[in-house]
Amino acid sequence: MALDRVKIARELHDVVAHHVSAMGVQAGAARAVIEKDPDAARTALSGVETSARSALHELRQLLETLRTPDAGSTEGSTLSLDDLGELIAYAEENGLPTTFTVIGDPTPVPYVVQVNLYRIAQEALTNARRHAGPDASADVRLRYDRDAVELEITNTGRVATMIRPGLGLVGMRERAAASGGEIETGPRSRGGFRVRVRVQVGPDRAVPAPATASADPADDTVVGEGVTT
Repeated sequence: MALDRVKIARELHDVVAHHVSAMGVQAGAARAVIEKDPDAARTALSGVETSARSALHELRQLLETLRTPDAGSTEGSTLSLDDLGELIAYAEENGLPTTFTVIGDPTPVPYVVQVNLYRIAQEALTNARRHAGPDASADVRLRYDRDAVELEITNTGRVATMIRPGLGLVGMRERAAASGGEIETGPRSRGGFRVRVRVQVGPDRAVPAPATASADPADDTVVGEGVTT
């Protein structure tokens, strides 16, 4: 039951944080231009409506999945690595210029790994949009090797001085562990943040025991000029 609660908390965090942070950006943009550029304000408010609808759709999917007999399964999700392009487009529409590159020939990746990698990318881009500053940009690279898949998300922006791990970073580590992968997260010396996760997908792939919840209940928090998740 405790592990199920961790999974539910992780999914709720990923869905809510992603869309609500975008709604905050869009609403702020509308407020800033509502007097001098009503058309731009209407466009921004339309984005708020779209983000709200998307959040409700994903929450309904999550609730429907939880009502199934196998509540711990991810089969109710429709997410996959093929959806990364739409995720990058969403980031750009909400103020974070983002590039996306696929390196190598795609290899078969287990469905649960695809969902977890998508959610890690989603969380990394959400954090970049929230914490990296107004002039930040991001780069997403998906690499396929013969027996592994690697996802790397970097962003420019503020130089982190202190980082207090929040629920986002905890969720990333849990997703990487549940996929049998390894993850590296941390600030870059020239500014911004880097997330890199690598998962073996060959026949010798070993999956460790699922990660449990962190004892640190801290929510996403910026400490000083740091970038946190």
